Amino acid sequence: MTREEAEAEMNHFFEALEEKIKDIPQEEIDRGVKKIQDFIDGKIGWAELFNFTPEMLFQMAEYGFMQFKQGRYQDAERIFKVLTVLDWNNSYYHSVMGSILQRQKRYGEAIAEYTQALELDPKDVVSHTNRGEIFMLHGLTGEAEDDFARAISLDPAGLDKFSNRARMLMKQLLLRKQKNKGGSEPAKGS
Repeated sequence: MTREEAEAEMNHFFEALEEKIKDIPQEEIDRGVKKIQDFIDGKIGWAELFNFTPEMLFQMAEYGFMQFKQGRYQDAERIFKVLTVLDWNNSYYHSVMGSILQRQKRYGEAIAEYTQALELDPKDVVSHTNRGEIFMLHGLTGEAEDDFARAISLDPAGLDKFSNRARMLMKQLLLRKQKNKGGSEPAKGS
């Protein structure tokens, strides 16, 4: 496409746009411009930009979680991918997305989602526990221990099932570390 053709196409686009918006009241245009500027500035997400209500997002999340619980991970993933785009500042969406990916053994992606969830909500016991479990599975014992310790510290009374899972995994991790430490030392009398 030549420069002249591109300019002609651009002029045609703006003429068509002006024709379409000529009957829209100026205050509505101003609201739209402000909304777009707020989006560009990071003040609002896609959900607000496209007028998704909190109720709509909740219903999507509820349906997606139901798919997850039924083991329909690909369906759940599609829904939560959309939710993490529509409302990228929602730690729950990232945490569930991490769980979906973890169940599919896509561990690197799961860690990224759990990490995003924890950046948004450092007190997310579920994400600490699940990310710690992935670290433990891959021999990253220091990282696993840190995540389990944080999950446990967030529920000192032991009322949360995920913090209790972290306690159990921490015991396994410490036993494994102790066993490995004992096996690496030379035998007495050698």
